[in-house]
Amino acid sequence: MQSIDHELKIEKVAEAPNGAMRLLLSDGSEWVIGVKSWNRLNLSLEKIIGVNVLRALEKESQYHQLRTKALELLGIREHSCQELKRKLIARFHNHEPEIERCLEELQSEDYLSDQRFTQLFIKSRLNNKRVGPFKIMADLQQRGIDRDTAHSIMDELADEEFWLSKIKDNLEELCKGNKKNNRQALGQKLFQRGFAYELINKYEIGWNYPPKQASTLARIIMDIIESPNNCLLYTSPSPRDS
Repeated sequence: MQSIDHELKIEKVAEAPNGAMRLLLSDGSEWVIGVKSWNRLNLSLEKIIGVNVLRALEKESQYHQLRTKALELLGIREHSCQELKRKLIARFHNHEPEIERCLEELQSEDYLSDQRFTQLFIKSRLNNKRVGPFKIMADLQQRGIDRDTAHSIMDELADEEFWLSKIKDNLEELCKGNKKNNRQALGQKLFQRGFAYELINKYEIGWNYPPKQASTLARIIMDIIESPNNCLLYTSPSPRDS
């Protein structure tokens, strides 16, 4: 912080981008702060600036930079609270109290919403026929979304019938062109794409398949389900499987 060896006062106030205020002090220094900060510090034109006010002014100016970056990131796309916090910490070191304050303000103003982010994230993933519910849930948890919120919104947007149709699409892709599919490879692909064995078990494997192909697929899938060595826990796929 700059030192004060004489009284300073606010000589000029002008509008800055994004509704902020630009302050010109009597020593020639300029500070950009938000309107809320202006009101919080009870500032006014020609007000005398002491050491404590100058320190607060410097802090509010830094906060304005942080908030501007947060809004810039949110303008590109929706973020979860955890995603945005991680990015702000990477850019503004040793400013965690200000970052927490920023996140709280953005949430109260509805610029930042985990609920809205989760809805948009799930909708975008539902358009990808390869991705099953376990994979979507894992991706959301990595972004700081709790399981209850993710489950609730997932249930609103996709029912069991939807996921069964997804399994059908995946099986059609995996068996396209008379590909040779051993049961281990097919099972691994389905689980890595995020489909639970319960859903595979419920899928009517003969639906819309020629009898010979349906019989082959049914045998493969049922072998996977009934295998004593079958892993029922979802694990993230390796990059080459994505």
